Amino acid sequence: MKKKLMILLVALMSIGQVFAAEGTAKIIMFRPFSSSGWKNMNATHLLYFDGQNFGYIPSTIYYEVIVEPGKHTIEGYIGNASPEELRSAGAAYSITIDAINGNTYYASVDDKKKVITLVPFDKFEKAKNEKYVPLRWAGKLELKGDVFYANGKPVGENAHKAEEQQLASNQNGNSKNTSKKQETIQSDVDSNIPQAKKSAEDTYALIIANEDYQFVDPVNFASHDGEVFKEYCIKTLGIPEKQVRYCSNASYGVISGGVDWLSYALNNFEDSKAIVYYCGHGIPDEKTGDAYIVPVDGKGTNTATCYSLNKLYTTLAATKAKNITYFMDACFTGANKEGSMLVAARGVAREAKKEKLDGNAVVFSASSADETAMTYPEKGHGLFTYFLLKKLQETNGDVSYDELAGYINKNVKKEAFLINEKPQTPVVATSPAASSSWKTMKLK
Repeated sequence: MKKKLMILLVALMSIGQVFAAEGTAKIIMFRPFSSSGWKNMNATHLLYFDGQNFGYIPSTIYYEVIVEPGKHTIEGYIGNASPEELRSAGAAYSITIDAINGNTYYASVDDKKKVITLVPFDKFEKAKNEKYVPLRWAGKLELKGDVFYANGKPVGENAHKAEEQQLASNQNGNSKNTSKKQETIQSDVDSNIPQAKKSAEDTYALIIANEDYQFVDPVNFASHDGEVFKEYCIKTLGIPEKQVRYCSNASYGVISGGVDWLSYALNNFEDSKAIVYYCGHGIPDEKTGDAYIVPVDGKGTNTATCYSLNKLYTTLAATKAKNITYFMDACFTGANKEGSMLVAARGVAREAKKEKLDGNAVVFSASSADETAMTYPEKGHGLFTYFLLKKLQETNGDVSYDELAGYINKNVKKEAFLINEKPQTPVVATSPAASSSWKTMKLK
């Protein structure tokens, strides 16, 4: 029976087969548009690949996973709960692929049947070229041992193992590069983090920190920014750790999954509040001026590979959230004509269109108009993030938005001039519903 099944799998994959590198196979995981209609476009599918949390796979997205020959298991869970809650409920579907060297396998997630199945190449191509909702390429993953590499960068739950191996290699004199762990600069805001006396049970936080990009320059200190802001959310603001989702070096799929997770929480738990923090690259659409968050596998020249800022705002505004606060340590002015990025900055001068805000929303942005969002090298943080953290540290998080905005604006403007001799003016934008009340609002 097993032999017959293997013959069948090989036959299925023989049409239009794409051969991987010698000694490897390729598994393309994709979630096409559901035949059950638009209502399932935002359904959440959480995948585990060989037991490791791969993340969420949004509708109309596909990933290419390079693997060694042998058996590989994909487990899938569907729902709008946390990964821990979904997995504890039991697998909704799973499949084991006995990968043969040089073969390509197409694993399709079916929304309607809630299964994952192997399909022939032509079915993948049909979904890829669908007239209304074609599949979009999200990234190339390589599984080396139990570490995922996304476009050459270690990601996922076991990414730290790659960093440890690199550190050992450096210490043995096999590499001239120093590890990121060694380069991390400890500043005054990284310690003596205040502890909240009360738990913020109604608050949920989504933190996205993108530093190591595949197609554009890295964003210095972004991972450090995200990690420390997460600590302040949990310790100073009192948000339960399970209600904080931290996405480091996030792909398009991871960003989309994080937004889906937050949307579910805001829609299903009364009086919920949200904090969204982003640090990384941003770009504008050259024709429309619309702003986009750049995933780590996104291209600065192609907004189709990026996550729309307007989509972020409108998706969360459509929830039942009591209020939503955004901290954006990025500018959305994109790259210069040569395609390079300014050193020690998060973009260059090309003004993006102001996005419309609905609901009860407040956005703290690192810079205004065509300015760049710069770093604070001696502190190991983004300039905006450092003074955000500093004020939370000084006030134990008990600070009004008006006072917080004034403090950040004053100090960022001053240090941007002293360090870089360039202007950087943080700004606050609000939705109409929050325009008269935002100044008295607080994070806790």
